[in-house]
Amino acid sequence: MHLNKIIKNINFKGSPDEREISNIVHDSRKVKDGSLFIAIEGENNDGHDYIFDAIDKGAIAVIANGRSPVTNKVPILQVKNPRKVMSKISANFYNHPSHDVKVIGITGTNGKTTTTQLIDYILKYNQLNSGSLGTLGFSSPTGIISTGFTTPESVDLQQIIRTMVDGGINYIPMEISSHAIKLHRVDDIELNIAVFTNLSTDHLDFHGSMENYFKTKLKLFKKLNKKSIAIINSDDKYSKEIIDNIDCDYLTYGFDNKSDLYVKSYSLNIDWTKIVLSFKKQQFSIKTNLIGKFNIYNLMGAILASWKLGLDIEQIKIALMNFKRVPGRFEQFKLKNRNHVIVDYAHSPDAFENILSNVKSLTKKNIVTIFGCGGDRDKTKRSKMGAIAEEYSDFVYITNDNPRFENENSIIRDIVSGFRTNKYSIIKNRTEALNEVFQKTENNIIVILGKGRDRYQIIGDEKKYYSDIDIVQEYLDED
Repeated sequence: MHLNKIIKNINFKGSPDEREISNIVHDSRKVKDGSLFIAIEGENNDGHDYIFDAIDKGAIAVIANGRSPVTNKVPILQVKNPRKVMSKISANFYNHPSHDVKVIGITGTNGKTTTTQLIDYILKYNQLNSGSLGTLGFSSPTGIISTGFTTPESVDLQQIIRTMVDGGINYIPMEISSHAIKLHRVDDIELNIAVFTNLSTDHLDFHGSMENYFKTKLKLFKKLNKKSIAIINSDDKYSKEIIDNIDCDYLTYGFDNKSDLYVKSYSLNIDWTKIVLSFKKQQFSIKTNLIGKFNIYNLMGAILASWKLGLDIEQIKIALMNFKRVPGRFEQFKLKNRNHVIVDYAHSPDAFENILSNVKSLTKKNIVTIFGCGGDRDKTKRSKMGAIAEEYSDFVYITNDNPRFENENSIIRDIVSGFRTNKYSIIKNRTEALNEVFQKTENNIIVILGKGRDRYQIIGDEKKYYSDIDIVQEYLDED
């Protein structure tokens, strides 16, 4: 596509021409001949420091802010906000692929992955061409491909959606993180449906306050057009403000019988959940493999989204009753020594409360919890997570998660500050922590939180291979 066409409807300073752009990149390491390089500020690096490096590698045009260098080698177009412009340029370059598919965006502190996977499964079960996009990666004919982000950068996101659309996908349920909204990654994605799951303390290192965190989420709903629909957890305290600020139709769900879809009764077990729901004066029951009250919310969000996409309740119900599990979300294993393991991605106080309170209510066995907290991230939640783990567990092992560049001892001190007793042990090496628990405990519920199905651990600037699941599988009861 010609450079002039790519920058259509964008304010800039500079002199573009009709040179042919072969691809768009924001990482100078991925530049090749014919690239348009967009210099954006990242978490640890600033693309403006790599402009000449990108040009040397074959970039034939550059988008940058006012601090870009001066050169006659290639056009450098200056814009106020390169990230915001990258979204528009990417949509132009890939010919606005979200216009050619139904996109269902799921946002909230917890439940995004499960709700996304449920909607994707329901659609596929009913022979509809769906592909999910989120923390687990994006669906492709060959399986799930990891992207490394809950919601990728806008240029990557537009390319993925274009690839999915060209491959015959008609529906894309996708997770939308608060980072993605704040950093303009989804500015030019047209949403048919937006689902709000909940909002609780998380990412305050990035947003600064709960008010800012919520306002970021609210932006997604404010930009919905009148043909879109919002699906909202009405039990959440932020739901009313979202409803007051949208211009489109909406449906609500919750345990309150004033919700459009609500729970009449439910029964919880360590192996299943039974729910009786009411929707449009119709009552129906579902038995699901998903465990815990918090998953009932995820199911309801998925039910309403699927209904708005044209499926009837019976089609949705049958699909949900056949749904097995979400990888790394309340994933259960039976181990040697009669231990029962639950692996979950939970990494916020609210997620800890959801998981551990439900486990506590479903078993009389001792609960042993293993977790750590990420480095260079929200420090305020660490003591809260420690207090919650202590409240519901008979014993806690504190270990490392992704320490990144932060001192591991500092992270652990923050966690320990939330404890009132000494019913915990510190084993910094996560592999050693898991092995010790599996070898020394018997007939317990062992809850491993924080990493889910992640296959890495970030220490400093190294991303080393690591998997909780791999270690768990070494102890599986084969009888």
